[in-house]
Amino acid sequence: MQRTNHARTAAAILIIALLGAAAAATAATPADTAPATGKSAKAKPKPRGASTKVRRGPPNHSGETTAERDRRLYRECQGLPNAGACLGYTRR
Repeated sequence: MQRTNHARTAAAILIIALLGAAAAATAATPADTAPATGKSAKAKPKPRGASTKVRRGPPNHSGETTAERDRRLYRECQGLPNAGACLGYTRR
């Protein structure tokens, strides 16, 4: 037969009951149950105006533009194997 600690079990049940009661009490606060003051219960969507943003790729921290990078890679990759950083830059 298994021995149980009834005092520990009773304390655990009491703690769970108290936490449940506290959660129930905070769930129904007067601010939540108050009627809306003339406003619609549904949230109105914000008008979509001039907030469109142009997304570009990640910033280039090397300080060169893509055209400059292309010219540099064509220049540096002449005669090298068409692989790695030179992939596509060995011939014009």
